[in-house]
Amino acid sequence: MGYAGQHFDLIGAEDVAVFERAIWQLEPAQTPRPATFNLSNEKRTTLDFCFDHLAKNAPQARAEIALSAGAPYGAIAVNKDRCTLCMSCVGACPENALLDSKEFPQLRFVERNCVQCGLCENTCPEDAITLTPRLLLGKEAKSERVLNEAEIFACVRCQKPFATRQMIDNMLGKLGAHSMFTSPAALHRLKMCADCRVLDMMANVDHGSILETTK
Repeated sequence: MGYAGQHFDLIGAEDVAVFERAIWQLEPAQTPRPATFNLSNEKRTTLDFCFDHLAKNAPQARAEIALSAGAPYGAIAVNKDRCTLCMSCVGACPENALLDSKEFPQLRFVERNCVQCGLCENTCPEDAITLTPRLLLGKEAKSERVLNEAEIFACVRCQKPFATRQMIDNMLGKLGAHSMFTSPAALHRLKMCADCRVLDMMANVDHGSILETTK
């Protein structure tokens, strides 16, 4: 952020005299004016106060600071071509950094809550998530933003929305060559909601063949 001077140093001293000389040789570093906020019982909230204070008084304004891998701050990147919005990552996130939407098929993200634990990355069945360690300063870090959204897919039988189009397309692509889905009717059934699939299967059952097999 542009604060001049050396703010941290590691001193290795065999005795008090060597340590004392090293201390007196240190040069004062540039610091902001004293802060007036109180410390919070939550460590992460206290750090947010510190970051906000340093950024507000910084000689060089910064909106983003790159961090090394393993840092407890950062964003996640989502490959939209792979992501099917299954929301497995939302269920795995322990800090409510990843959220879904009740109105639309959307994956939302609050960067301030992300601790870069990697559970979302490891849980994603499509390998669509990667971690991006960084410190984002300002209001954007605390606001929800949409990482991915998709077109709603409606059941071809009852027209009830039940999935995303990309999820259905991916499922058709993966199961199209499977022996259980070689018939057009079986593939067409994948485009139905769970209730309509059962109804369609029952409507096309050959009851005579079943009875004959039973005998």
